[in-house]
Amino acid sequence: MHRWCPLNLRGPQPRILIIIAAAICGGGHAGAQTTSIARFEGKQIESIEYSPAPLLDPADLAKAQTVHTGSALRGTDIAAAIDSLFATGRFADIAVEADARGAGVALRFVVKPQHFVGGVRLEGKISSPPGRGELHSFTQLNLGAPFEDADVSTAVSSMTHLFETNGLYRASVQPNVEQVPDAQQVFITFHVNAGKRSRYEHPEIEGETLLSDAAILRATGWRIPIIHRWRLATNARTRGGVQGLLKKYQSQDRLTAQVDLPQVEYDAETKRVRPHLTVNPGPKVKVQAQEVKVSKRVLKRYLPIYQDRSVNPELLIEGKRNLEDYFQSQGYYNVEVDFRVEPPVNDVETISYAISRGERKKVVRVQITGNKYFDEETIRERMFIAPAAFNLRHGRFSEAFRRKDEANITELYKSNGFRDAKVTIGVDEDYKGKIGSVAVNVTIEEGPQWLVNQVTLVGFAQIKPEEITGRLASIEGQPFSEVNMASDRSTILTYYFSQGFPSATMIARWEPSNVKNRANVIYELKEGERQYVRDVKISGLRITRPALVLEQMTLKAGDPLSPVEQTNIQKRLYDLGIFARVETAIENPAGTEAHKYVLYNIEEGDRYRVNVGLGAQVARFGTPSNSSLSSPGGTTGFSPEISLDASRYNFLGRGHTVSLRALYSSIEKRGSISYLQPRFRNVEGRNISYTLLYDNTLDVRTFASRREEASVQLSQTFSKSLTGLFGFAYRRVSVSSVIIPVLLVPQFLQPVRIGILTASLVQDRRDNRTNPTRGMYNTFDIGLADRWFGSQRSFGRLLLRNSTYYKITGKLILARQTEFGIIAPFSIPKGFTSAESIPLPERFFGGGADSLRAFPYNQAGPRDTGAALVPGGPVSKATGFPLGGNALLFNNVELRFPLVGENIQGVFFHDMGNVYSTIRSVSFRVRQRDLQDFNYMVHAVGFGIRYRTPVGPIRADLAYSINPPAYNGFSGTPTQLLQCNPNANPATQPSFCQSTRQQINHFQFFFSIGQTF
Repeated sequence: MHRWCPLNLRGPQPRILIIIAAAICGGGHAGAQTTSIARFEGKQIESIEYSPAPLLDPADLAKAQTVHTGSALRGTDIAAAIDSLFATGRFADIAVEADARGAGVALRFVVKPQHFVGGVRLEGKISSPPGRGELHSFTQLNLGAPFEDADVSTAVSSMTHLFETNGLYRASVQPNVEQVPDAQQVFITFHVNAGKRSRYEHPEIEGETLLSDAAILRATGWRIPIIHRWRLATNARTRGGVQGLLKKYQSQDRLTAQVDLPQVEYDAETKRVRPHLTVNPGPKVKVQAQEVKVSKRVLKRYLPIYQDRSVNPELLIEGKRNLEDYFQSQGYYNVEVDFRVEPPVNDVETISYAISRGERKKVVRVQITGNKYFDEETIRERMFIAPAAFNLRHGRFSEAFRRKDEANITELYKSNGFRDAKVTIGVDEDYKGKIGSVAVNVTIEEGPQWLVNQVTLVGFAQIKPEEITGRLASIEGQPFSEVNMASDRSTILTYYFSQGFPSATMIARWEPSNVKNRANVIYELKEGERQYVRDVKISGLRITRPALVLEQMTLKAGDPLSPVEQTNIQKRLYDLGIFARVETAIENPAGTEAHKYVLYNIEEGDRYRVNVGLGAQVARFGTPSNSSLSSPGGTTGFSPEISLDASRYNFLGRGHTVSLRALYSSIEKRGSISYLQPRFRNVEGRNISYTLLYDNTLDVRTFASRREEASVQLSQTFSKSLTGLFGFAYRRVSVSSVIIPVLLVPQFLQPVRIGILTASLVQDRRDNRTNPTRGMYNTFDIGLADRWFGSQRSFGRLLLRNSTYYKITGKLILARQTEFGIIAPFSIPKGFTSAESIPLPERFFGGGADSLRAFPYNQAGPRDTGAALVPGGPVSKATGFPLGGNALLFNNVELRFPLVGENIQGVFFHDMGNVYSTIRSVSFRVRQRDLQDFNYMVHAVGFGIRYRTPVGPIRADLAYSINPPAYNGFSGTPTQLLQCNPNANPATQPSFCQSTRQQINHFQFFFSIGQTF
């Protein structure tokens, strides 16, 4: 039986420990064991074993193991093997045991695996603040990093401290550590109970405060005014109290005031928090401008002592330069500014800025000479200096601008190969003898243009050079610049990084070629060792089906380790909208192993979300009324509304969403249930939704529209700006609260089934969806309703919209929109005209804040003229109520400009258009022919105000309709209208049968949220 002699070679200094191990083997049996050790040295290694089997990729193990069977045993080789194994980062401890085996020796590596952080989870009651994200960061347990037992106690201590700084002194944190052999991972769960939050009590205040305790408490905000109840303590509130006290002193011009918080004391008996404040108010700082009157607002804006709350020479000098730039931008180009600081007198420290403005000048001309390669417009785009214009009364010039423009233009030329380019900006004062006029002369000496002669790639072995050359900015025959070389270096290293070469390095250099003004570019690369994906490990899923996450995994075992693709996967997982947190990391990042695990630790988000909203509209509404027909043009009203949005996310763990939406107001009642299936058939940007909808709308004076609909819609994102929507809807439309008696005919009251196939294209190139300043927005909507789809009416529908936005100047925006629509009926039922065959709810209605501000809501277009006769039924006189149309044409133009500050914007607008009976009735006429003519173009001009908010601008518009339509109306009730007989003797008719001439009001007012378009 062989006896093992343990060498016990453990890192991190195995070469020294091998001697110690030999001595230990010889202890007690010195002669025999020393002979045994000596006998092992130089013996042939018969076998190499590991206990337990190491979790290294076989290729990495073969590379790290530097001793091999069949070779002679050398102590130095064993030490090198241990060094190499430790460098992989996979082992916490290594021991080597040796045993004689025949004429040779058997080696056994006894290893202790190193564990890594596989995920951190927080469970229990957490009272924010601190939030879960902040608690996660305070654990300092980074995904994929090596794990030590001491890390847990450190994390508990850090989290406890975070709780205490937020007033949660009774919080408890209980850790639970679970080791998972797979990938040597450790999962740590912290069971948290935040407990009750403590309240503040009266702070301890030291120093000469110059303020009463009551004033200090008001400034800190730690106590609620009037009721004098102490607030709950949080870290943000504690720091905010210190800042509030500082602001109090600063409001008294004590810019050097200091407020320190050396301690926050907790009383376990009273469960109160007592802050300790040390206060030094410092003297008042009086800043004054001499020789020139400067407002305090300007001083506070340009003097950094107000922002940094400190007074030192560096800030005073910076303030001097800022004031010079300010006055130069106002046309005082020769301004001189100096400052003087006087010692404090009577608690006041005075800082005086002496300003000599000199003569005010005006830049009347900016001339550029010497430019051949670039046109003048290209150069001016990079210049701050500008001549006087409508929006620049005195032009723009300063010494700072001159230096920036010289640098910008020079850099433009150098980046295009003009290495010797020189730019000089001179000033010609009293230009052409006119005092105060300034001409700026930009003189450019381009010099010769350098071109790239050849590009040489050195060291590109594992990646084909052809994969790189197409990405380079330095190309043979193109302008040469070091800017392009820097760009190429970044491009090459980024590409190598994405292909699994994390340690790639590159030197970019150039040398003159044999051809004049030509450069040879050399890129020398050291690729380093390539890394690969050993496997992808996903953790944290509880409800979500693993297949949903695996669909997003484009990294597979054996692929090059690409951090770029790793991050893209993380983004796609976030885009699913069902995860609150997606962490990704490489396990054992510092280890030398070439095959690494990629980790994704996922925290699922809340599955339920409920939003309740309150709102209102103020405008002229078209709510039907059976009591009176006197206001077919609508009446001014106030419509409060309440909305409910309840969603169930990650339904059945598939990433689908079920939503319930409801809206209730005096003019609309709507409810819907929808089921959203994102990434339909696992195609990026393809979603499908199924919807059940009920809608009852009262915003048309003629009738109330009711819709019960089931629909399916497929959306596909083709590019960043282009989206397609394809759907089918089957709905039942009907009318109620019908005002016009002629519509009491059964054909108009009967519900109509509509089956319609629709397709839409949306192109959105706006810079901001809620408040665009440039770009365009186009929509194309087409629909077909036919009996083949189960529809009782057949028609085609087309609606086009084009919106564009232009920046005339930096803050002056010209926005315009054109909208065109047509409904073309076919297979018209017997007894209907082409116009009548379209059900009322399916017709075009227009007018209001979002379409045509010449009309109240949905009041544009054809109206009831009383001309329709129904055989065998009552005869209707004119009521003037809107009936909708089968064509529309709107055009809106807005000039948007800053009005007050940064958040209030003004708008001048012009709207034109109308809703027409048919496409043949579309006309650009501006005059109404008679009281039965509504097919002409109505114009309106007006002014609006926009107030910027996080959810979009709140807007109020006042419009003046230039040529609103007039029409015959009826001032009585529907019952009275039925008693009138237009064929009878007028003398025998009741007085209320007399028709009245009515007209859409010239003035319209709208109040809503969001831009018009």
